[in-house]
Amino acid sequence: MTWSLALAVALGGAIGAPTRYLIDSRISRAAQQRGYGFFPWGLLVVNVIGSFVIGIAYVSLEGPMRALLATGACGALTTYSSYALFVNRVWSEKRSSAWAAIIVMPIACIGACGIAVAVTRAVIGA
Repeated sequence: MTWSLALAVALGGAIGAPTRYLIDSRISRAAQQRGYGFFPWGLLVVNVIGSFVIGIAYVSLEGPMRALLATGACGALTTYSSYALFVNRVWSEKRSSAWAAIIVMPIACIGACGIAVAVTRAVIGA
């Protein structure tokens, strides 16, 4: 990795991390207020968005722009560690939302990435 790629990753991370915080906290707060706090809705949204965007970046970008968007921004936007913590926490509390998160999150994220790759390839002819 070159310094320019490392700088691109760092810049992308500086964009993705606060974006994740803002989206996750607002959606989670809204879900709590509406009585839907049993599921990590904010995490689901940021992970699906990040999975979709990384699919687009993978097909359409190269070099520093791919590093900035895919590794940096999407890496900071998505959050596997928070997902793992949520599942472990609610699993230990024997709550059914653990199963919902275990099933829904990976399917939604892999599906979003797959759709993004397919659509991007169709649009740009790759």
